[in-house]
Amino acid sequence: METNTNTSLLSFNSRKVLIFFGVLWLAILCLSLAGQYLRMFPEHYGSLSATGQDVVGDFIQEFDVNSEANVTSYYSVSLAILSSLLFFVVAYLKYADKDKYRLQWVMLGFLLLYISMDDASVIHEKFSRYLKGMTDMGGWFEYKWVIIGLLAVVVIGVAFFRFWLHLDTRFKILFLLAGGMFFGGAVGFELIGGRWAYSFGSKNFFYSVLTTFEQGFQYAGLTTMIYSLLFYLKSYAPQFNVSIINIGKKA
Repeated sequence: METNTNTSLLSFNSRKVLIFFGVLWLAILCLSLAGQYLRMFPEHYGSLSATGQDVVGDFIQEFDVNSEANVTSYYSVSLAILSSLLFFVVAYLKYADKDKYRLQWVMLGFLLLYISMDDASVIHEKFSRYLKGMTDMGGWFEYKWVIIGLLAVVVIGVAFFRFWLHLDTRFKILFLLAGGMFFGGAVGFELIGGRWAYSFGSKNFFYSVLTTFEQGFQYAGLTTMIYSLLFYLKSYAPQFNVSIINIGKKA
């Protein structure tokens, strides 16, 4: 009996990955908006049977980007984990080359890993309890965790500024775009949403649109980051591939 081992190489096309996640991103946002519309205007499905109404209710819950433990939160966590893994892959290669900025790649990997955990457990919203005595400034800090969020963005920007400067121009643009979209959605739209909720409440369709765009920008940022990292890997280590070993028996 002879063992036959075949090794195949798996390579990734960064543009196809971008299109794949981009289509998923648009589909989830459209489904979320449709669900929020139905939530605000239940008369559109009130004539359905009890089972039909339950199905619609489950649809609304599963695709609500502002809810937890559903399809959209799973998608968000998956994007962050994939980004984290890609950062660690680049870090591994940088350590092999004794690159000056290898530690920063590791730190970014852990940052994305934390973001994935935060998406799963909504840690950031718990920070609001620590700042509940602070003024809301006309609603702009209705969700007070954004104060810590803004400070975190400043700290991250300062900590990684020199790292960002050493990148090629194309990666400077891509990384800045990815980070800007993610933190713009997570913090920027949260400020706007808080102001709207303070003035008009959160039980209206426009607030749902704001929260959908908030999450949409975060999806777009993570998707752009995945594309950027795959593009970076192709540029930095074109020989790098994932090996898949198939072991079979040959008579």
